[in-house]
Amino acid sequence: MKKFLFQIFTYLLITFLVGLSITGAADYFLSKSYFYKPQFISNYFSSASKLDYIIAGSSRGLTTIDTKEVDSKLGVKGFNISMDDTGLPSQFLMIKHFFESGNTANYCVLTLDVSHFEESEKKLNDNDYRFITYSDRSYVHEYYRAYETGIIRPLTWSKYFPLFAYSYYNMELIWPAGMAALKPRYKNRFDEKGDYSYPDMVFSNDSPPKVQEIQKAIKNPILEEIRAYLQTKNSELILYIAPYFNKSIYVTNPSNYPLINHAGALQGANYFFDIDHVNTLGKQEATNLFMEDFQAILKSN
Repeated sequence: MKKFLFQIFTYLLITFLVGLSITGAADYFLSKSYFYKPQFISNYFSSASKLDYIIAGSSRGLTTIDTKEVDSKLGVKGFNISMDDTGLPSQFLMIKHFFESGNTANYCVLTLDVSHFEESEKKLNDNDYRFITYSDRSYVHEYYRAYETGIIRPLTWSKYFPLFAYSYYNMELIWPAGMAALKPRYKNRFDEKGDYSYPDMVFSNDSPPKVQEIQKAIKNPILEEIRAYLQTKNSELILYIAPYFNKSIYVTNPSNYPLINHAGALQGANYFFDIDHVNTLGKQEATNLFMEDFQAILKSN
């Protein structure tokens, strides 16, 4: 019996040590790569990079504005830090990550989705594991601790035991780490400006042509937290409502921040990939509209 228990213990120890080795290698290669946007932000920009603006948000922020076009036409320098499948708390985490990595930006253009006007769910978002290589940083660990729920909290404990997170999110982390080892400059669904575009397809819909009119008040308390944080970084918050298909949004309260509201600016399915995201044509039109309003803000300051 003792021999059997000793063998079990030996196998478990070997498995644990192998797991630690794989985790250590995966964490190293991923942290040095461009694969996910948090790593790109830390590794691509030179120390204390100074930008004129950043664009933050979910997939709508990621895919609506052509940052290259904005820079070229307005003579500015920007980067899109938006990440798909994220809510406002996760977007705030990305904003912190950008600035705490030593970068600066005069303006933060936050793409506000209709579901984030008033409140945000207190839960992890689907892609929050992408910050895993920075779990030892206080703002990342605090975010994981605040938003991860349940008895098993692999991201929260990753500050001390990264093996837990790499085991739990093995498909999302181990394969990318392998890719990062082979191609450290490969970028996952974004270009050198942080942008991504959906395929050039026209949204097929059976919806009635009448535009849905929605009234919303901007009162999510996280927005004030973001504004206060940006003030400490000498950056100004601008809210941007990107186009929706067949939906106009009327803000019912005075905005405490500069607001660019293009929710209903594009009419017609030919501008959209789906009800929430523009296609290539829609991206061109949305970018042109955005540049007009953004330039007005730049001139007023």
